[in-house]
Amino acid sequence: MILYKTIALKLGHHLENEMPMDMHGPDGHRVSSEETRQHWQQVLSNLSSASIYLLDHNAANYLDTLRMDVQGMPWEDRPESDIQDYVRDIELPRDLFWIEYVDRKLWEDRCTRRITTLDKEELRNRHQRGFLFDNRSPDKLLVRLYSAVTDTAFLDAPFVLEISKSRDGRPDFNETLWKPQRTVLAGFMRAGLLTDEASMRTYFEEHKGHLTYEMVIGFMLFAALAAREDDLISQEVASLSTSQAKTARKFGKVWMTEVLKSHVTIRIGPAGERHLAEQKARIRFEQAQAASRAAPTEHWVAEHERRYANGKVVRVRAHKRGQALSRDLPARIVGPRV
Repeated sequence: MILYKTIALKLGHHLENEMPMDMHGPDGHRVSSEETRQHWQQVLSNLSSASIYLLDHNAANYLDTLRMDVQGMPWEDRPESDIQDYVRDIELPRDLFWIEYVDRKLWEDRCTRRITTLDKEELRNRHQRGFLFDNRSPDKLLVRLYSAVTDTAFLDAPFVLEISKSRDGRPDFNETLWKPQRTVLAGFMRAGLLTDEASMRTYFEEHKGHLTYEMVIGFMLFAALAAREDDLISQEVASLSTSQAKTARKFGKVWMTEVLKSHVTIRIGPAGERHLAEQKARIRFEQAQAASRAAPTEHWVAEHERRYANGKVVRVRAHKRGQALSRDLPARIVGPRV
């Protein structure tokens, strides 16, 4: 199930059929049922107003490789300013937009690229992940992270990242603020997911790491869309089939047709395919080189004298040694730059 459809269907059903209970928030104060219903309504309203982008796993992997070109590999220890300076120059749409991908597939690709290692159990626990970017305000950019738990259950966004904007309207990553969502955290506490202050702090740090690291893919999407026409292919499709929309109207579920209008599916184009093919070939080549006793790469040796223990001196002419560069090593294909 697509995550944003899961959220819309779940919250729409709650608004129609359920009256939530009063709960205690993380600050100890009461969270009323009306606050919870207002939160559900706000999430549905955001989804109905947002532009929806669904990345297939190749597109998400492609955008992640572009990010690594700028940010560097985990072991390279590049300064954060490299990726921050790149990201702040990317033109984002001046509205609400939702970006979703399958997190498990992305991490499988990361393991293939030898960025990280995860066991099968860790991969099984990963599902869809969605980011809601609110870029409507001239003063700040808001980012929320939603995560699927199963095909029919999800975790609401417990914190909102607020990024201030400089005078030129670009995000300023030195001025950020995290805002807890009382209704969401109260629900987590009631479900036993957060039991004390220590677990709250640990969960916040984990969520903060996921959001700040993965949201860069959203910026890379618009960098790629603006840079080349054939890097990515986008196609707008209806979120509900004709029969589903007809059934929703028949049973008075107007909110389904209002929220689940259409979404844009993002796939890689010819340039993106070449980029990923080059990357896979390079990884295979490097693995083969590491596993073999390969001679050094072909190079020139300058003319020099060779002296022996018995006093003999031999002048060696300039010559080549080593193996010529393999023709199997693919040419580097550079991703898009702003």
